[in-house]
Amino acid sequence: MPTPLIHRLYLLALAGVLVSGIARAQLPPPPDPVENPTTAAKAVLGKMLFFDEQLSSDDTVACGSCHRPASGGSDPRVAPAPGFDGLPGTTDDTNGSPGIIRSDPDNDFSPDSIFGLGRQITQRFSPSFHEAAYFPELFWDGRAPSQFLDPDTGRVSIAAGGALESQAVGPPVSDVEMAHEARSWGQITAKLAAVTPMKLASALTPDIAAALATSPTYPALFLVAFGSPGITSERIAFAIAAYERSLVPNQTPWDRFTAGDPTALNPTERAGLNLFTGRAGCLRCHGTPLFSDRLFHNIGLRPSAEDLGRQIVTGNPADRGQMKTPSLRNVGLRPRFMHTGQFSTLRQVVDFYNRGGDFADNRDPRIVPLGLTPLERDQIVAFLQRGLTDPRVAAETAPFDRPRLALETGLGAATFFGRPNAGTAGLTPRWLADSPAHVGAPEFKVGVADALGGAAALLGISLTAGPPGQTIGGVPVSIGLMPTSAFIPIVLGGSSGVGGEGFGTVQASIPSAPGLIGRVFFGQWFIQDTGALGGFSTTSGARFELF
Repeated sequence: MPTPLIHRLYLLALAGVLVSGIARAQLPPPPDPVENPTTAAKAVLGKMLFFDEQLSSDDTVACGSCHRPASGGSDPRVAPAPGFDGLPGTTDDTNGSPGIIRSDPDNDFSPDSIFGLGRQITQRFSPSFHEAAYFPELFWDGRAPSQFLDPDTGRVSIAAGGALESQAVGPPVSDVEMAHEARSWGQITAKLAAVTPMKLASALTPDIAAALATSPTYPALFLVAFGSPGITSERIAFAIAAYERSLVPNQTPWDRFTAGDPTALNPTERAGLNLFTGRAGCLRCHGTPLFSDRLFHNIGLRPSAEDLGRQIVTGNPADRGQMKTPSLRNVGLRPRFMHTGQFSTLRQVVDFYNRGGDFADNRDPRIVPLGLTPLERDQIVAFLQRGLTDPRVAAETAPFDRPRLALETGLGAATFFGRPNAGTAGLTPRWLADSPAHVGAPEFKVGVADALGGAAALLGISLTAGPPGQTIGGVPVSIGLMPTSAFIPIVLGGSSGVGGEGFGTVQASIPSAPGLIGRVFFGQWFIQDTGALGGFSTTSGARFELF
């Protein structure tokens, strides 16, 4: 497919003037599609949406959960996931990012065939979002195209240059990353219209705080950004993309060096740069100033059958195993490397290229043994580690500053106390209680797992913790059966009579009543189980404080 005009013109700007193989032109700002010009109001709204965990269906995942500036735009969390064979602990395992516990279209917990009632893990490691604005297609396989279609209407919203917008509408409806199954954009926009923006975040950045001071609701923020208060999937994508286009990580030592400061790189880093641009041949795919050719290559990392990569999108067998060439800007901050996340150090990456890859199936012919000495490999690593790191990114200062997530601070998280009571086969029921308990939460839910399948269960709720020695069915419990208590009965899912398969969910919206802020309530699950002491297996007690 011919490169769209907007990208052909941009490539010319990106190329700059080459001197001794090094681009003197530093990284320019990314281009805006004509349909979505960047404005300050739109970008700050997109920044809020990017870091608001309320965009997910259980209030536990934001775009910024998996993409943190100080981690080079990637995910500081490293979670193993079964690979192509679906079995953990085998050679094809990958490292991905944690998403949500699988939930059905009603937002009730539903065991996953691989992850059960634990958080699902993406099959590919999170790429950086800082340089995403410079690519004509996004995701590792390029499935987010340049042409952006409105998710609600299917019409063309951006003819070319809209890969950021195409990518932005994927995770909020992904039932692995941020959503219950069959989540609709209507559900997402209705939720945003009702919640308090950034309710779960803390340490708000100055631009976010200023915007909220005058526009404290999402409809008000959309009014400022778009001229009317309507919240739509298209506008959500436009705002998030505008925020990402405001991020230009072009203040690295390499940028200062190419601008004429000979002291910006130390002697070891300069030696590494000379190898990078010369004998090591890195420029063939990581051309400056983006340090990516923005194309797709199979570098011989893993057998192609484990992940077909670009072929999934194009259907062309010649593309099997190909993945997008990432930008190397801020690569030294990333905790893992490659789409599999299989390397944890840059030296491992350079060693991989030095040996010419590991698998020959459809490997790019440019991936060949390099014959670099250990010293030379160390020099390349030194250049990549510091020479391409923007200090603003590493320190998370503007424009790479961000709020803190509830994921990091534990805001609204349940705390647990007391001892559970095991049931049939010795299996012990456990809480599913990741959703923050906050006033105005429209989708607050808790659940139970690892219980007796098909059993009757009670969720006990109390405003007071019970006194020592209180029992139900002769079993000591943590929750008082006071007039302020209530029991919510459900029947657990899972195979009847089989220990460990039982699971259940209780959902409730929490009223938006300021008087509830600071109120504490306690909970415990009771499962009717003849294999348990006293006829009931139980979870531990849980304490929730509304905020």
